[in-house]
Amino acid sequence: MSVECFCLTKRYGRRLALDDVSLEIGDGGVTGLIGPNGAGKSTLIKIITGLVWPTEGFVLVDGFDAHREHTQAMRRIGAIIEWPAFIPDLTARQNLDIFSGGHGARYRAKRAEILRFMELDSALERRVGTFSTGMRQRLGITLALLPESEFIILDEPTNGLDPAGIVEIRQIIREYNRKFGVSVMVSSHLLSEVEQICDHLILIDDGKLKAWGEIGELLGDDRPELILEVDRPAEAAELLRKCAESGALPLGPVETADSGRLRLALGEAAPGAVNRLLVEAGFEVTHLARERRGLESFFLRQTEGEGRSCSE
Repeated sequence: MSVECFCLTKRYGRRLALDDVSLEIGDGGVTGLIGPNGAGKSTLIKIITGLVWPTEGFVLVDGFDAHREHTQAMRRIGAIIEWPAFIPDLTARQNLDIFSGGHGARYRAKRAEILRFMELDSALERRVGTFSTGMRQRLGITLALLPESEFIILDEPTNGLDPAGIVEIRQIIREYNRKFGVSVMVSSHLLSEVEQICDHLILIDDGKLKAWGEIGELLGDDRPELILEVDRPAEAAELLRKCAESGALPLGPVETADSGRLRLALGEAAPGAVNRLLVEAGFEVTHLARERRGLESFFLRQTEGEGRSCSE
């Protein structure tokens, strides 16, 4: 089952929430959706699920138009957006039956299977008002999977959870995907979680698609980066760039972050050689550390700087 977005543009009056976004979310994997505040993530989710019409473009879910053929398109898709307001005085069973619209023996068997996997089967007849935050989140994922979803969208599934709860939800998403082959799209501001559980990545900034593809390919190799704090960072960056261009030091690109830190790909150069060059040139180096190139670094490069939140 695939979700295909074609030239999606969404305007709210003069504000452009999405700007010509085209992408495809394939079968069977876990896809992370990230971007700064106001990037357009929630708008994209709502358009995919048919809750909001695009100003231009269209979405095909399993070949059906998400808006003009909404019933057929949503038949195998489940989504939890801003997390459901379960009825606290009703039981878990009653809430699932009401919100999923499921019925019959096949539905009950599927409900029992998912609840066992979520370790909620013993709480089926408990009132949801007595559930912990983690149990509510697991019940929300259960609802997204009912009655027979093949693709689910989870919007910030770890909100409000402690570290143990975050790990639990991460394991549930990954293990359910592997065991049952259900495709998952996770919108999250926790970049470390996205990097650990997702196979593919969608990065949106200012309504534009900045990156889309397999995470390993987007992040490139695992060569470490060097993070420097130095007086006169602009001058230090210029010196390092000249040394890289001349071949005096085998360095990769040198970037200056908003905080004044320098970030550079080491290439074949040793950190000590970089430090020695700067000190001998009269710079004061106050911080020097190797960091593995990861999703946070990629996010900052693609969104042009630090100091930006990736939630929406």
